[in-house]
Amino acid sequence: MELITTGEAYSGILGVLDPLWAYRTPYSLFAKYGDSFLVVSPWGLYLANASPSVIHQIATRRTDWVKPIEHYSVVEQFSSNVVTTEGSTWRDHRKITSGSFNEKSNAVVWKESIRQAQEMVKTWAKCDSNGEDSAMWVKDVYPDAATTSMHIISRSGFGVKLLWPGEELEDEDEADAGGYERFSSHEPKGKYTMTFKESMHTILRDVIWMGLFSRKWSERLPLERPKKVWEGFANLNSYLHELLELKKNAIRDGTAEKDSLDLMAPLIEAASNTETTTIFTTANILGNAFIFLFAGHETTANSLTFLLVFLALNLPAQRRLQSTLDAILSPYPKGQNPQEWPYPSMFNTLGNSYLGACINEQLRLIASVTMIPKRSVGPQTLTLDDGRTVRVPGDTFQHFCVPSVHRNPHYWPHKTSSLRDPAAKDDLNDFVPERWLLPSTNSNGENAKEGGEGGHQTTISDLESGNSGPDIGAATLFNPPRGAFLPFSHGARACLGRRFAMVELVGVMATIMRDWSVELDVRDFLPPSPPSEKQGGGADRAFEDMMRAMEEAGKRTLYAQAQDRAWTILEQELGGLVTLQCVGRKVPLRFCRRGGGEVFGD
Repeated sequence: MELITTGEAYSGILGVLDPLWAYRTPYSLFAKYGDSFLVVSPWGLYLANASPSVIHQIATRRTDWVKPIEHYSVVEQFSSNVVTTEGSTWRDHRKITSGSFNEKSNAVVWKESIRQAQEMVKTWAKCDSNGEDSAMWVKDVYPDAATTSMHIISRSGFGVKLLWPGEELEDEDEADAGGYERFSSHEPKGKYTMTFKESMHTILRDVIWMGLFSRKWSERLPLERPKKVWEGFANLNSYLHELLELKKNAIRDGTAEKDSLDLMAPLIEAASNTETTTIFTTANILGNAFIFLFAGHETTANSLTFLLVFLALNLPAQRRLQSTLDAILSPYPKGQNPQEWPYPSMFNTLGNSYLGACINEQLRLIASVTMIPKRSVGPQTLTLDDGRTVRVPGDTFQHFCVPSVHRNPHYWPHKTSSLRDPAAKDDLNDFVPERWLLPSTNSNGENAKEGGEGGHQTTISDLESGNSGPDIGAATLFNPPRGAFLPFSHGARACLGRRFAMVELVGVMATIMRDWSVELDVRDFLPPSPPSEKQGGGADRAFEDMMRAMEEAGKRTLYAQAQDRAWTILEQELGGLVTLQCVGRKVPLRFCRRGGGEVFGD
């Protein structure tokens, strides 16, 4: 393990003083100092990790390396929860909340994800010059992806159907509402000043303000967003209490919906059980309900956004994905509602296909959380990659540097970049789903591909659980060694909702990409032209006519400009205080019907 000073680590690059240094300079510091290095500073010791084996040691020694829960107080506004606790308290929360995630809930997630993807496309078709029979121009996918994920977690986890603009509850929805109509309303009712959806969106978007300013201080500030987020908190707190009472009554009366109570029912049962009521209170129900909403909303929205952008950046990968979907979905005619695709069989088939490879590659390149912290409890010994054993002092703060380990060339299949810079050392910064399809060559799990060590094949369930090693059974997807793939963290504190998230991503992406192609919006790189008719898709027809008249070489140059801009945005303009997302310019996209509306080839 290399020992360096803060000044040396910072020299010449953003260094470890930048909260996003592992994303901005993913592996360069580790290439210089080794996959684990210790920074010595006047403020303490800092251990940076991009070594899968060291990460696995730390993640599985839960009492030796603990979560610094003081860093998570911002998501403890309602109460302590499974994310913000440690030790025996965390074990109690984990035991109780883990019952909320099961296959009955996931079956609802599957169907609801498909339905929400359909509604998102309908919403795009209503914007500006868009239309369902013409191309759809989307300036920023994220807001609608966030709405989609919010609707899915709300309906699947809490039984509340949220509505898109212009959408109304249907008769059967009204009949099944069971008192939840207030939560679906487009307008606040009664004592509320925000709708349920608006209060959730406000909190989830701006929760960081609650950690910076108390409610009293926010009222004195000339800033609107702190005031608004505390108003959202007051509304959401009341909504969740009302929702809790409705669900308690439904469970007591035997009228609970069979397919939508799984996230809250185990929490309610624990708070009502005389054996657990002292360790799990009503406040804990609300705290965990909020963390389900928070964690299940923003992270999935980020993944959907980046995955669509990456498919627009790599058109050959997109064509391969669509061919894969055509083959898998061939038993189901195009006129059949995708909501009838069976779960879990279709999810497992799609998740273990090229679609699963695309999702995993997106999660490898841009995981929502870039750094996973731990702190040593007393002196700890670690075995390094070279076999040496080192002793780390107590109270050492460490990070699993997710972007760095995701680009560690010792553990990932790689070759020369063919998508961007041929002069680059490898393609680990490129979107290459094929790296997940590479086979192992012997029973020891050693992989003979160019670059990468110790890889093997596995199934989507193994990727969700974090399993790895050559003893994995039947396989279709490559899985790196334990500790090398961390989109859902690793070890005992890995994300409870990882299968929930994968079901959601597979359902939404299969629904969209079966019928639509996505390209980068290149209009900013075209010379100015007279305004065209906005109705009936006229603007897009004018664009298509211009593209048909352009030579292929010109179109390739034009698309390369849009690709350069998109990569620049992804590399330089991502940020965020909680999860990694586009905080500056956005990547505009063009969606078109497959088999006719595409302008750019492979």
